[in-house]
Amino acid sequence: MKKKIVLWIMTALMTCSLAACGSASDDQGVSGSQGGSGSVADDNGRDGNGGNTAAPANTVKPPEEPFDESKLSDEYLVGFDYFTGDFLEYAPTVIAKVRYDGRLEVEFDRKLSNGEDYTDIRYFDLSEEQYENIEEAINLQKLYKLDPEEADPAETMDGGSSWLIIYDKDGNVYKACGGFCPHNRDFNDMRRAIYDNLPFEFVDYCDSYKTSWQRGDAFDPYAAHSDEYKTKYGVFLNYDGDLAALNDYDYIVIDAQYRTAEEITSFNYVYQKYVYSYINIGSLEDFRDYYNDYCDLALGEYENWDGEVWIDVSDERWQNFILNELAPSLLAKGIDGFFVDNCDVFYNYENEDILNGLATIMKGLRSMGCDVIINGGDCFLDAYCANLGSWTDVITGINQESVFSRIDWDTGALTYAYDDDREYFTDYIERYGNQGAYIFLLEYADDTTENYTLRYDIKEYCEAHNYLYYISDSIDLN
Repeated sequence: MKKKIVLWIMTALMTCSLAACGSASDDQGVSGSQGGSGSVADDNGRDGNGGNTAAPANTVKPPEEPFDESKLSDEYLVGFDYFTGDFLEYAPTVIAKVRYDGRLEVEFDRKLSNGEDYTDIRYFDLSEEQYENIEEAINLQKLYKLDPEEADPAETMDGGSSWLIIYDKDGNVYKACGGFCPHNRDFNDMRRAIYDNLPFEFVDYCDSYKTSWQRGDAFDPYAAHSDEYKTKYGVFLNYDGDLAALNDYDYIVIDAQYRTAEEITSFNYVYQKYVYSYINIGSLEDFRDYYNDYCDLALGEYENWDGEVWIDVSDERWQNFILNELAPSLLAKGIDGFFVDNCDVFYNYENEDILNGLATIMKGLRSMGCDVIINGGDCFLDAYCANLGSWTDVITGINQESVFSRIDWDTGALTYAYDDDREYFTDYIERYGNQGAYIFLLEYADDTTENYTLRYDIKEYCEAHNYLYYISDSIDLN
């Protein structure tokens, strides 16, 4: 796919001269063609691009026949380039399609460092208003007929090279409308209507995607194939040593209640890492200094964890404590986000009060402007999305424990998960991961020979899906 895009750009470059951008009287060498180079730009500056642009692979020659609405896609309203790779071998390409069902279908393409082509498809929800604004602005018949490079000063707007794409019934490119600067005003107005109505989750994800690619960090899906990938993420809830010893990890989870602000801010300043703090909102541990203040809200014992009880998250005392005392005190220490545990209280006590109580707390954490990684929480998250809102209201990512591994609580052995459990949890994380949620796996497997295949399977799965993972040889996480 990447080779097709590069060849396509080169063809466009050979057919167009720099004069195409400079004079209204010059011939427009690729008027209405499927080629171009330059930077994607819109009036708001929300392009996220850093290289030359091209229509996606799978293009066909622009049709010469009259506009025929019967040939158009029933699935896609219009496509557009968000950012596309330049001549750099491993530069990424992002092409988005506005679907008639009110979603963005986004294709991320790039060549991996091992020479393989990689494609990842993700979906983002448009609000009803966003979709209606785009649909109202897009006139496919006009788009098909207009010359995007029209040089009449009264009808043009300055801009870089960019594209709007019409699709046929088979999902192929019916016509790629775009080209070099300047652009026809109608074309630019349509494109701007799209950019003005992009969901925040899409823009944020793409910006992180591009930035991380430039840095080569863990959120670059293609960095997953480096030998260092296994050290990107670590969970150290019971580690009490010097944080500097964890500097090989780009993302760490600690219990910041037992760290000073100086420790965390110094670590961040020196090593520029991401630090998430554990926060337990669904249960209460007897070693916490606030245990006696809230133990009267206990719902029942927590199986396999002595000294821990499930707590009534619907109680306003508990909600106020989490949102007005505990969470702010952790943020004040310089953490980058929360690792939220025990939303599974809803699995054990499934009722409307518990659901609404968790929703109040999670939305409150999300409103604090930091990452919110839910540990597990599948029943709560599915119920919230089915009844109360979007996952983006309450989380930025999911950490799922024991997708491939299992703790035998009778023997203490770390072994393979049951097939049904693995299938259930992979479906859960992939469902939200495909919508843009960051995905982390926390697995338990020691270095014994019998667990070699287990560790390998975890690594292969996470690299294939671009997920961060940490394999601990102990449930103590120290």
